[in-house]
Amino acid sequence: MKLNMKQKKIITAYTFVSPFFILFGLFMVYPMVFSFYLSFHNWDGFSPAQFIGLKNYFFLFKDRLFIQALYNTIYIFLISTPLQLVGALFLAALLNLSYIKLKNFFRAAYYLPIVASIVVISVMFLVLYDYDYGLVNYILSFLGFTKIPWLAAREWSKIALILMISWRWTGYNMIIILAGMQAIPDEIYEAATIDGASRTAAFFKITIPLLKPVLIFCYILMIIGLLQLFVEPYVLTRGGPENSSLTIVHYLFKQGFEYFRLGYASTIAYVLLIFTFIFSYFNMKLLNRGTGEEG
Repeated sequence: MKLNMKQKKIITAYTFVSPFFILFGLFMVYPMVFSFYLSFHNWDGFSPAQFIGLKNYFFLFKDRLFIQALYNTIYIFLISTPLQLVGALFLAALLNLSYIKLKNFFRAAYYLPIVASIVVISVMFLVLYDYDYGLVNYILSFLGFTKIPWLAAREWSKIALILMISWRWTGYNMIIILAGMQAIPDEIYEAATIDGASRTAAFFKITIPLLKPVLIFCYILMIIGLLQLFVEPYVLTRGGPENSSLTIVHYLFKQGFEYFRLGYASTIAYVLLIFTFIFSYFNMKLLNRGTGEEG
């Protein structure tokens, strides 16, 4: 069958883009479908998979360690999110002032933690949090405070993670919020000044309301990122002490690659996917309501 010029161009085009679809199918679509299949099975990766229906899902919400990991993840999210948003908003407001010098330097400096390797940062904080020789406890001792067992006490392990996560991601959110601030027309502020509004009033009455879509966008990114939290607790605390800093993804990793319960790990992955979808969906609805859009 002889092909015309148009058909040849179509075949050529699909030939050039086919590597992407092949790789996407092999490394994205197939693992997702196979993981869903495994969630209904008991499989250790070596012996034949045994179909057990919904037993993994029923067991999941009776699993004390999963409930603990879920609680830890939500706890870290509830405290870390306000710290990041308030810190990023404060820094963005400072860098948006006209009389601040070296703006590019400060932007790069605050953004730098997100560029550095997350493993390197985690190891750095592992040293900083050391009870006897860490810089944090040295400063506390110098100021007359008692040393804190950051990584060895249940009540401090999550706080240690929260401080590190907030430090790393605040600069990233700052850049997004700063871009939103700079997109607000100067005419609005000029009109407010003419009407007698102070700089503080303009910030709370103009800047914050107009930044609402940007703030919600940052909030959604934080939800997705914190629900997928793994490297930081894995390197810093190994989920301890006594599972006090164990997160959902860390627990998934332990089930799949330490205990070889791959079916149960797949179940955790899909429940996490559902949680992420629900949180993202409701926050997108909130975003649409805040911007006056429907759908």
